[in-house]
Amino acid sequence: NESTTSKKQNTSSTFREGTYNVRYINDSETDENNLWETRKARVISSIHDNDFDVFGVNECSTGIKEYFETELASTYAGEYFNPYSATGVGDSDKVEFIGILYKKDEFTLSQGHKFWLATTLEASETRPAGRNDTNGEYTYYRGGYCCVLTQKSTGENIFVMISHGCLDADKRAEYAAIYEAVEKAYNPNGYPAFFAGDLNARPSDPASVIYRTYWNDPYRELPGDKIIGPFATYNGFNLKLNLDIDGRRLD
Repeated sequence: NESTTSKKQNTSSTFREGTYNVRYINDSETDENNLWETRKARVISSIHDNDFDVFGVNECSTGIKEYFETELASTYAGEYFNPYSATGVGDSDKVEFIGILYKKDEFTLSQGHKFWLATTLEASETRPAGRNDTNGEYTYYRGGYCCVLTQKSTGENIFVMISHGCLDADKRAEYAAIYEAVEKAYNPNGYPAFFAGDLNARPSDPASVIYRTYWNDPYRELPGDKIIGPFATYNGFNLKLNLDIDGRRLD
C-alpha cells in the first residue's frame, strides 16, 4: 500500500514510513502462503529491511499484535485500535486491530485519537449502531487511528493517520471526506501530515479521487527514478502474478 501526505508545514527531518495489511490469522486456510505462521517471519524481515521509522498495520489479530510486541520490542512501540469494539480495545465480537508503530528511541507519541468512518466528524467519534461497511455477505466496522509523533532529537512533530477503507465502493465514496475532517480537527497546528493504510481504492476509484483533492500521492508526485518496486500493491497471495503489468494497485 502507498502512503499519502498533505501539503502542510515542511519539516527539515527525513524519516521512513510504511504500511501493511498483515491479514488476520485464519487457521482454516488451505494455502500455506495464506497462513500467518508462514508469513510472520517475512513481515518482520520486511520491517527491518526497510528500516521504517513509523509504519501502520491493518487486520492485526490478537496473536499478530502479541507477536509484534515480542519480536519488535527492542525497537518499536505502538498504539492499537479495534474498531469492532465500542471502547476501541475490548468488548467486541471480533478483534482486528489497526495500529501505528514507531521507533521508541526516536519518537514519542501523543494526542492519539481513534475514529470510525462516517459522514461527519461528530459521527466518527463513536462506533456506529451497525457495521458501516457492507459488501455482499460480509460486513465490517471500519475506522482509523491518528496521532502526533515528536522526534526526540529535533523536537519536530508529524501527524500520522492509518485506516482500513470500505470494500463497498459506495461506502468508500460516502466516507471519503472524513479523513480530511479528522486531519484538520486533530492536527490544528498544521504539522506535516501523513495518511496511510489499506484503503481498498484503486487510483481511478471515486474515493481515491476525493482523497487526492487534499492529499498528495507520492507515487504520482515523485520522479520515476525515486520509485522502487512493482506497480501493483496487491497480489491476492498469487506469487506468480506479474506485478509490473497487472493493474492491482491500491491506495
